[in-house]
Amino acid sequence: MSVAQDAPELPSQRNPILNLAISPYANPRINPIKNIRINPKHNWNINPSMNDGINPEKNKLINPKYNKDFSPLSNHSINPMYTFSLHPLSNNNWRGYYMFDKDSRLTGYLVIANQFVVLDFDDKGVWKGYLVKTSSNTYNYFNLQDEWTRSFFCEDSMVGFNLFDATGEWTGNYAK
Repeated sequence: MSVAQDAPELPSQRNPILNLAISPYANPRINPIKNIRINPKHNWNINPSMNDGINPEKNKLINPKYNKDFSPLSNHSINPMYTFSLHPLSNNNWRGYYMFDKDSRLTGYLVIANQFVVLDFDDKGVWKGYLVKTSSNTYNYFNLQDEWTRSFFCEDSMVGFNLFDATGEWTGNYAK
């Protein structure tokens, strides 16, 4: 496997091509197919379709349409169009995660806006959506119109997340 084009910009400890311990394809402990504890198809506690407490359609407290504190449209302190320090390409001190695809190529950035909201940017710095944290330390993914996409992120039992689609299938994408 060749080193991803963007790999030199990544710290080596956060590059899954150079540090196989953080790659779910090389480390079965953080791979949801091999570790059922972190797989929402087998663990209802982390699956919003099986757990009303973490489903934003059932729990209005975690739905930005009803809880405006979680909506970057309503809360300018978590909107990167108003708070420029939240943009990963204009702030070298951003806090968050790098997003990777199945081939461990950099696909974007997850920037921590506050303790409940994480902003999603593609690898070119385009803001795509955001995540809202649940009581199970999972994150539901919302588009820029505050609509839940039904996709969600689950912790990987290390320092990162795996992305799942609406059916609870792992997309192969992950954050470190």
